[in-house]
Amino acid sequence: MLTLEFEEHRTNEQGKEQFEEYDWWKELVRKAAEKADSFQLRCWEDEKEGIAFGEKFGTKQKSSTKELVFTGTVTEQMMDELTENCVGSDGCLKYFTIAFYTGNQLVFESAHYGYEIYWLHTGFAEMGFMMTLAKNHPLIKGFHNQKD
Repeated sequence: MLTLEFEEHRTNEQGKEQFEEYDWWKELVRKAAEKADSFQLRCWEDEKEGIAFGEKFGTKQKSSTKELVFTGTVTEQMMDELTENCVGSDGCLKYFTIAFYTGNQLVFESAHYGYEIYWLHTGFAEMGFMMTLAKNHPLIKGFHNQKD
């Protein structure tokens, strides 16, 4: 499992994690979703922009928490909207948590508005991608490779 480490952690007035730019996130989720066939989106009740995405591309699921949970199929149209329009009006990612699955197996998760990244079942190709991503985006301090 690969996890990211950032140079700086800051939050906005609402306590949401916020970055100066999100190109790194767009590149990462596109790469991580290449082998995925489904997604799970988790939002809080007041996150109207994330909820709108979940309603458009997924089906609402029952949740044992206060989060709203949507699941759906990974499609090109879904990925385009996820990455091209990912920043909300508050300057943070619209998505509290987005996870990708291959079958029933979790392969990637972006949690806490992109601050917690988990890429599971990775190999040399994914590590090489992460090295390039960190080199091209100085806000990424590095990444850790942990046994799944």
